[in-house]
Amino acid sequence: MNNYFIIGKANEGKSYLFNLFSKSHKTISNPKANTTIDIIRKNIKSENFSYNIYDTPGFEKIIDLDILLDKISKLGLDNTSFIYLTTYFTNEDLKICKQLHSKKFKLFLFSFKKIDDDNYISNLFDKIFINYSDNLSSLKKYLSNANKKQFSDKDSVNKKTIVIFGKENTGKSTLFNKILSKSLSKISPNLHTTRDSVNWDIKFKNLTLEFIDTAGFIRNRSNRKNLDFEKLSLEQSEYFIKRSSLIVLLLDANSESRLDLSLIGSLSKRNKPFLVLVNKIDLIENISLYKQNFLKYLSSKHNFYSSLNIYFISALYTSKSKILEIIFNQLNNKFTFKTSYLNKIIKSVNSELGKIQKNSKEFKIYFITAFTVNQKNYFKISCNFSKKNIKSHLKSYLSKILIRELKLKGINFNLIF
Repeated sequence: MNNYFIIGKANEGKSYLFNLFSKSHKTISNPKANTTIDIIRKNIKSENFSYNIYDTPGFEKIIDLDILLDKISKLGLDNTSFIYLTTYFTNEDLKICKQLHSKKFKLFLFSFKKIDDDNYISNLFDKIFINYSDNLSSLKKYLSNANKKQFSDKDSVNKKTIVIFGKENTGKSTLFNKILSKSLSKISPNLHTTRDSVNWDIKFKNLTLEFIDTAGFIRNRSNRKNLDFEKLSLEQSEYFIKRSSLIVLLLDANSESRLDLSLIGSLSKRNKPFLVLVNKIDLIENISLYKQNFLKYLSSKHNFYSSLNIYFISALYTSKSKILEIIFNQLNNKFTFKTSYLNKIIKSVNSELGKIQKNSKEFKIYFITAFTVNQKNYFKISCNFSKKNIKSHLKSYLSKILIRELKLKGINFNLIF
């Protein structure tokens, strides 16, 4: 597949151009220079064509361009081309384009404004989009014609999207880079280093896995939540969470537990598969005692604890293969049960429920069926109680039994009576 990188000096409108292609996955476009700090990818496709387009950080000097080119080369892509975006073609632009031309890159010149022919050398470029009545339409048409599909895209059928989500500085970008074996997301101890959601694909077993590194979650009471960058970053995160196949909630082993519980509760209500990775376990002295206390605290404070898949990792030292195996197993955890099998466990379930019904009318199940609608999982329970007479502690206890009996850790479901 062809890959087109939008490049240019800082504050030339690269993110704006990227968003005109991307539409749904918008990067943060802002008048402030150096807003984009990571390489952001979007696959542009239709029934007839498919290609990747990239937003990139702006540069001020040729040395900054060298750093960007080195970062792009480490992505290991074939068929790489550059769309050089500029408003006014200067001597500095000329030097940069000459360098790209000398490296034998395919190079296009694009501008939203008309540029005087005397200011650039046309031989440096494979195609020029500057003096048309509608430069953007001309560029889009050219790319669609140049990238007509030769075969069907089989990867999209088995593609799963995994969103890495969590508070700021939990190590999301470190984990993202570890999984991809690429330094794609910028890593820093500073808050809100990741602004735009960064995405990349890898192949694992029989699946194509698209990983999304999202901006750190900002607590609701923080004044920073309404600032321009932070607000747009959170909107991006929400966009990808809604469209994900799996959410990976990354917690910090040294973090405060109250906000962790809030995030777990929020994800539990979405009816989407998610798992919890507790990161930075390598910084804990007594790991076994920490795990014991962590799980004990979570089970005492959180109603959804028994349905969670929780793993303790180090994004720095846990192997990539182990992390991918955890994620792959979660993706393949299916909610499919034969009614005949479910009804076989009714006797033992009723027996357990009887243990918590002292001095009250016995709650008894007759039939259980399982089904999924709009990606939401349900157990239909036929019993001897009306819906309004079933107390919450009975529902909670029944859920725990079903999770244990049917191995449903990490799968959200609802009970219908």
